[in-house]
Parts: sequence; C-alpha cells; structure tokens
Amino acid sequence: MKRLVLWKRLFLAAAIFCAAGIVASFVFRFFGWTYCVCFSLMGGTLAFAFFYSTHKKMNVMAIIVDNTIIHIKPAVISGQTVEAKEEEEKLRENFGVRISTFGILLGNKIIKWGGGDERLKAAEIGKDYISIDYGTRENTQNIRLLYSRPGEDELAEIIEKFRHETGIVPEIAV
Repeated sequence: MKRLVLWKRLFLAAAIFCAAGIVASFVFRFFGWTYCVCFSLMGGTLAFAFFYSTHKKMNVMAIIVDNTIIHIKPAVISGQTVEAKEEEEKLRENFGVRISTFGILLGNKIIKWGGGDERLKAAEIGKDYISIDYGTRENTQNIRLLYSRPGEDELAEIIEKFRHETGIVPEIAV
C-alpha cells in the first residue's frame, strides 16, 4: 500500500510538472515552445491517466479494508535477527489477506466482486482452508486460501458476518 501511495504521488507530481511546462511554454514562447507544449501535453495526459488508475485502485483497497470480514495474517517466526524482523514487517505489509464484502485483497492484488455482473456465489470454510466462489453467471472462479479454522465462537461470528454482509452462508467442511 505504501508503494502505491508513492506511485500515486509521483504521477501527480509528473502531471503538475507537465502542466507547469505547458504554462511556461505559452508565457515565454521560447525557441521550440510548440514541441515542449506537445510533449508536456502527452506526458501530462499519460501521468494523469496513471494517477487516476492508481487512485481508483487505492479507493477499492480502502473499501475492502473498511469492510473486512476475515483478516488472515501471515505466519510469524519467533527468535529472528534484525534483518529477519524487517523482512517479516515487509511480509505483513505485502501479504496480509483480507476477505471483504466487496472482494479479496491479497497483498497488493485485488479480486473484486459486487460491481456489475461479478458476484460472490459461495464460501466454504474447511479445517485448514477457506474456499470462495465468485464470478458471473457464465464464468465462475474459485480461490482457495490457507486458513486455520478458528474456535466455535469466532467461527459463528464469521458465519454471521458473511450472512449479514453478503447474503451467503458459508458451508463448514468436515
């Protein structure tokens, strides 16, 4: 997520820089100013397009994080060196999995449903996995994540969240 914020800021700065180049070219009318305007316009348009797509992706990520039903944290190894602890923090940052009403966030990858024809179809919680079916009427996809089944109270809470938020009651595999 931090990397995405950095890219978003970089694209915004590039778009502003190109806009400033266009204004400076029109004001000062230096030699070759038309080329500067053309290249600044192309670069600024491209930078703004990347900024906008990054902004949309961050909004979807924020919605998924805000509506999290299950948050699966990566494994933690104790008794590590300083470098290993820094690696572990990067792992937590990049590979935490969040299952939400609107999709799944796998690190920086987004699997989205709820928009258009994409729908959550089924969920199954096994002893060591969680399986989710999603897609359109014609095309169904499945994702299976490693997930240690929690205790009965927490499991009942997760089932109720799924039922209340999505309308899907997860099956419990034996």
